[in-house]
Amino acid sequence: MRNRVAVILGLLMCWTAPAALAGEVKLLTESSQVYVGVPFAVAIDVTASEKHEAPEFPEIEGATSELINTSTSMRTSHIIINGRQMGGTEETTRYLYNVTPLKQGILTIPRIEVDVDGEKLSTRSANFRATVSEKGDLLYVELVGAEDKVYVGEPIDVTLRVWLKEYKQRRTQLNYREMWQAIDKNATDWGVFEDLVMRQNPDVKIAQMQRVGDDGRKYSYNVYEIRKEVWPTRPGKFEAGGVRIVVNYPLKVSRDVFGSVRFSETKPIFATIDTTNVNVLDVPTKGRPPGFSGAVGSHSIRATATPNHVRVGDPITLNITVEGESQLEHLQAPHLKEVPGFNDQFQISDDTLPGVVDGRRKTFSLSLRALSDQVHEIPRIPLPYFDTDSETFKTVYSEPIPLDVDPAQKMSTMDIVQSGEPAMQNESRLTRLNAGIEANRSDIDSLLADQRLKLVTIAAPVVVGAPLVFMACLLIRRRSEFRKSNSGLMTQRAAFKTALSRLDAINRSSGSAKDQDTALNVILVYIRDRLMIGSEVLTRSDAAQALTDAGVSADVVESTNRVIADCEAAEFGGRSHGDDVRHAGDVRTMIEQIEKQLGKRK
Repeated sequence: MRNRVAVILGLLMCWTAPAALAGEVKLLTESSQVYVGVPFAVAIDVTASEKHEAPEFPEIEGATSELINTSTSMRTSHIIINGRQMGGTEETTRYLYNVTPLKQGILTIPRIEVDVDGEKLSTRSANFRATVSEKGDLLYVELVGAEDKVYVGEPIDVTLRVWLKEYKQRRTQLNYREMWQAIDKNATDWGVFEDLVMRQNPDVKIAQMQRVGDDGRKYSYNVYEIRKEVWPTRPGKFEAGGVRIVVNYPLKVSRDVFGSVRFSETKPIFATIDTTNVNVLDVPTKGRPPGFSGAVGSHSIRATATPNHVRVGDPITLNITVEGESQLEHLQAPHLKEVPGFNDQFQISDDTLPGVVDGRRKTFSLSLRALSDQVHEIPRIPLPYFDTDSETFKTVYSEPIPLDVDPAQKMSTMDIVQSGEPAMQNESRLTRLNAGIEANRSDIDSLLADQRLKLVTIAAPVVVGAPLVFMACLLIRRRSEFRKSNSGLMTQRAAFKTALSRLDAINRSSGSAKDQDTALNVILVYIRDRLMIGSEVLTRSDAAQALTDAGVSADVVESTNRVIADCEAAEFGGRSHGDDVRHAGDVRTMIEQIEKQLGKRK
């Protein structure tokens, strides 16, 4: 009898073991009763031993859906029968969706087909009844601004107020912390206030106030206030990014032995912003000056240039710093090509200028080249802005920047030829001697000795030396031709040594005005020459992209970008010799790391 039972159990285990590891698809829901405007959760669990395709959630008439999370869990199963191990590992992936009904009626989620381990599997279908949940006087949402009107691009302090009616039944009353738990944080859309609410310690102030309900009586409310400075981007009523508050308002509550509240029964309700006093106005187009780049509110502008003593055609780094009240992330750089005195005196780079934001300041950097030695200054730069107090356009200017521009250095052909010839040696004074050839030798015996040259003495050096001289001349000529035809390659090979020499020169320099070399120039020129980039002027973004394309690791590229940014920041604020010496060490470190990585790729 025992043997028969063992055989039956063994057969059942053999039959159920593969089934336990077979692919499976499930549709999971909480309730068939849902409410218009209130999201509800739907999950699809896909279990596979090898692989599966992600499900495609169908479009549902009268509702919207959104994938909000994906999670994966692993499970291992082992069964031993007659000493033989069976089973394996399976993976379950949960796809979690939020479905929001848009109207009353029956919502249907059809069967969803999923490819699991090469087999087509389907979920069950599901029906839901969507009804309207009247919030009544349980929930109000308001938006209050510090000003009644504001212009697009102008900052304003706004406060979101969520009024949630106190829960009080018999002897049970919930405090403001317990009522805060009733707000569905996952289903709620906080709009522009989300970063303040979803942090670990929400930046929310709480007050208890009274308000007249729908029946005309006064009721107590917990009021949750969230304040933030914002920049409206479009005219009209300020919507704060589509705020939508979802609350599972308690109908029945209980407390456990520790006093913690539990919601036994809830009523889902939601509300959008009921009232707001903030009207957003568009910046007028009438009277808008040329070059207006979106600055709203009071602004100032200043400019610096380095170096300020150059030759015609040498690059000049121009740094423009704008300080003001507008949203600087979206503020564009002044259009210098439209400013009188720039196009006819300077060649302006066409690089885009994203700018660097630091608090209420934004700095733009670009390269200029003087077109003649008659240029004596960089003209003042205008910055038009819209003054919201007077509701008129105004313009501020930077101060002109003096320049000392020398003519471009030229060399004549004679200068080039003469520069390669050694200086003539002083001629020796000749002395006239009357003794004839006897004056060449003082010993008469050596004078009368046999002076005939032997053929071997002459031929041996000629036979042996002539080919060597020929090969040496040929080698020198070939090397000279190679250098002429591969000047870029020679520059590339010398880039590392040249950069180190220039850094040593910076450390040795006295910091006088004539020392124009900077650590910033050294690293940019090194990257340009080392990677054989055709552009004469290299920007920080160009350098980072070139290093990435050359295969330099991301951490070295990031560190190099940071060092270049530090060098630029020093120049923006008016660099000193101490800045160059300090940055020279950082630049040397990055150049050595770049050279090490590029050397490995040869």
